[in-house]
Amino acid sequence: MTVLASVSLATFLVTGLAATQFRSQPLASSNRLARDEALRQSVNQLSDQNRALKARVQALQAQVKAGEDESARRSSAVQQVKALLDEQRAIAGLLALHGPGLTILLHDGVDPNDPADRSLGWTVHYQDLQDIISLLWANGAEAVAVNGQRIVPTTSFHYAGVNILINNANRLTGPYTVTALGDPSTLANGLGDPDQLAELKSRSRIYGLGLSWLRSTRLSVPAYDATFLVKNAQPLG
Repeated sequence: MTVLASVSLATFLVTGLAATQFRSQPLASSNRLARDEALRQSVNQLSDQNRALKARVQALQAQVKAGEDESARRSSAVQQVKALLDEQRAIAGLLALHGPGLTILLHDGVDPNDPADRSLGWTVHYQDLQDIISLLWANGAEAVAVNGQRIVPTTSFHYAGVNILINNANRLTGPYTVTALGDPSTLANGLGDPDQLAELKSRSRIYGLGLSWLRSTRLSVPAYDATFLVKNAQPLG
């Protein structure tokens, strides 16, 4: 627009100057005709230049608009990719998360000191943690951690002496705190179902093994910080 204004001003000034000169100098008829023709040609040239500049400005504006539209499309695509990546990272456990859920407390019971009882039913086994976590997943848990260690699809549980080894690196000792994010009512109903965790609940009654849970409106689970163990899959190429 600045360019167009400058061209219009130049046209006005040139025309005004020529007209002033024409009025201020007495000319012969032949000279006046020649000057009029020269002035007409100058005005036509300036008009042509003005139209050319206007067309150029419009073309540049169209290019700017196209660039802005392309930038917006690229920005939208980048945001979509980022959202998808964040979703996959959350599923893989690579993002710390927070939200409503349950806190499940689990601890050993009382040793009956009965030599005939070799079941160790008063202690928390790694299978107990597996059963609880599987039940939480089945009831819509979105993220789970045990004693601050994030549980992911590749997490494994093993005995490590008197401890429980998870993620092939972290030794856990009781008491155990399982944090599960999800709808608190749905998760609690799943744990409270008498047909679920029947063996663990029976041991809780017999040995005093601790099993309880609390609902919360805001809990947090950390990101997974161990390595992903892949035994058989190989990269392509």
